[in-house]
Amino acid sequence: MAMHRVLFPRLHLAEVEDQSWCPSWLREHSHKALVRTWRISVSDRGSPAVQASKILVDQLGGPAKATKYTYIDACAGSGGPTPLIEQRMNDQLKSAGLDSVKFVLTDLWPDVKAWKGITSRSENISYIEQPIDARKGLRITGPEGKECRMFNLSFHHFDDAVARKVLASAVESADAFVIFELTHRTLPALLNTTLIILSPFITTLWDWYWSPMHLIFTYIIPLIPIFYAIDGYVSCARCRTAEETWSLLTEHTGLSVREWELKNGWELRSGQQVVLPPFGTLYWYTGVKRENL
Repeated sequence: MAMHRVLFPRLHLAEVEDQSWCPSWLREHSHKALVRTWRISVSDRGSPAVQASKILVDQLGGPAKATKYTYIDACAGSGGPTPLIEQRMNDQLKSAGLDSVKFVLTDLWPDVKAWKGITSRSENISYIEQPIDARKGLRITGPEGKECRMFNLSFHHFDDAVARKVLASAVESADAFVIFELTHRTLPALLNTTLIILSPFITTLWDWYWSPMHLIFTYIIPLIPIFYAIDGYVSCARCRTAEETWSLLTEHTGLSVREWELKNGWELRSGQQVVLPPFGTLYWYTGVKRENL
């Protein structure tokens, strides 16, 4: 599939959710909506979580090789899609007669309360309570295991200076990494974001019918849809193309991407897949050490 055309230069604008003054109930509203987005299945290929787990397994060389990794969510937030990806991936591995794999939630600002709920529902997910800085190259699995660093809808939050360090850390201290994004500077992504902006007019009544505050700030004073609009379009503006992502690794070396891959022993790939027809596209970027392919 040809990559969608990028419509404008990357802009690292501010998202409301990133601000310390953003109310927790607004964040909770959007987090619940994101989880629903990963669960929805309107394709014969399954939900976005199902498709993301299959993409990751395929990029790591198939089920037999994917089962050798521990998966580190480097910017887990309140958990994001990791519990869903874990379930779908382990279902896929189990159907192939393989052992389950482990996932670990980490973040610079650990949401231990949310993580405790997640880990209580899955024996394959654990968390690290201490802050973990994705820029610092801390290897979680130790020297014996293989580690895949995951960035689920989070990499666009980093400006270039931070993203450069985060990606360098993944290359230096992990054996593979994956970046998943559902927003981008493309027409399909902008159209899908517009649909998401309108979604609170339905989901608030479904999820928060008992909360006068949520009802007021959706249907009378539309603060929640405005919040979705600002952060949705800003997320689109922040996302990088594959070329922009790989340049974070290569720009200080003067090497082409191909030269960098050969010198460092990695294989970098990218792609896109429509996971929520008609517009919802999952953009993915992976790196794998060649010795693991």
